[in-house]
Amino acid sequence: MPKLTPSKLFVNDVEAVRSNSILVGKISKTLALLEENPFHSSLHAERIINDPRAWSVRLDKRYRISLEPELYCKGGNPDWSGGILLLRILDHDDLYKHPR
Repeated sequence: MPKLTPSKLFVNDVEAVRSNSILVGKISKTLALLEENPFHSSLHAERIINDPRAWSVRLDKRYRISLEPELYCKGGNPDWSGGILLLRILDHDDLYKHPR
């Protein structure tokens, strides 16, 4: 199980949506799934094209979480058993433009 470490921007993003209890619940559920199994099918994990180290997972149809694996295998693939840095929570289009 990877350790999840939030960035300062991630914490700020959580604070910005704190009043939206439905979204906060989705964040909690997604983080629990990510910690348990980064390959869980409902996360829809995918690499962000314009940032080769960043990935995204789905909160819902609108929002995504960007993240970065902290460890990589010799071949360059992420080692998902290592830690994961949580980068941002943003609207889909904004996140793919600015994942950090």
